[in-house]
Amino acid sequence: MSEFIVKVHGCRGSVPVSGAKFMRYGGATTCFEIEVSPTDRLLVDAGTGAMAIHDDVPNGEPLSFSILMTHLHWDHCLALPFFKPLYHPDNQFTFYGRDVGGMDIEEAIDRVMRPPWFPVNFRGTAAKKRFRNVTEEPFWVDGFEVIPRILHHPDGVVAYRIQRGGRSIVIATDVEHGQAGSDEKLLGLASSADVLVYDAQYLPDEYLSEKEGWGHSTWLEAVTLAQKADVGQLILTSHDPSRDDDGVNAIVDQAQAAFPNTHAAFEGMEIEIG
Repeated sequence: MSEFIVKVHGCRGSVPVSGAKFMRYGGATTCFEIEVSPTDRLLVDAGTGAMAIHDDVPNGEPLSFSILMTHLHWDHCLALPFFKPLYHPDNQFTFYGRDVGGMDIEEAIDRVMRPPWFPVNFRGTAAKKRFRNVTEEPFWVDGFEVIPRILHHPDGVVAYRIQRGGRSIVIATDVEHGQAGSDEKLLGLASSADVLVYDAQYLPDEYLSEKEGWGHSTWLEAVTLAQKADVGQLILTSHDPSRDDDGVNAIVDQAQAAFPNTHAAFEGMEIEIG
């Protein structure tokens, strides 16, 4: 079976938000999930959206999590200290991420999850843990081929193409357009993908006036990339924490005028690949 489903547990950029104005798209930060089986989960990032998984895993059975980290800015790993499965000795975690700041993925996570910043040390949590360094070489996870590309963002970011049986999704959150090498790599990665999930945190005029260099992109760059790459569907993500539901709706309306099969990610969304 080549078809698969990607669940959106969090799609807010920078910091989580809450309140009546953020109900449609949600306020949790980035986490996407492919349910390989009831006990095997493939995640992209572990932002606060990952907390939604607690109530959706079987009790008393060993669980396996494969987590593809795009990068380690706080909004993409905020759930880890509070993620209940990490504290159970029968569970297995495999973290995939690139070296950054002279640290491998294990050390980088451990440095932000330890006293005095958090009372429990990451390496001391009960679950079994493995770590895999990510370059730009393809690898296999839970029956999926994963193709990574390192793109433009402060400290760098990894976009992932996840595919099986000719069906594919590209998740490129927290990427800033405008650097030629990065743009070229992303265009190649996204070429003919069924679904492209792309950072659209800023409006074009916001970006030009004050946000250049902040590590994010716009809906206009998203639709331009979607057209060039000939993708089937475009999903906008990394919604600005100050952007309420009406603001995201307005972005979608503008994007759909240029690329009709455009939608905005929202908590609870299920993206059918194929």
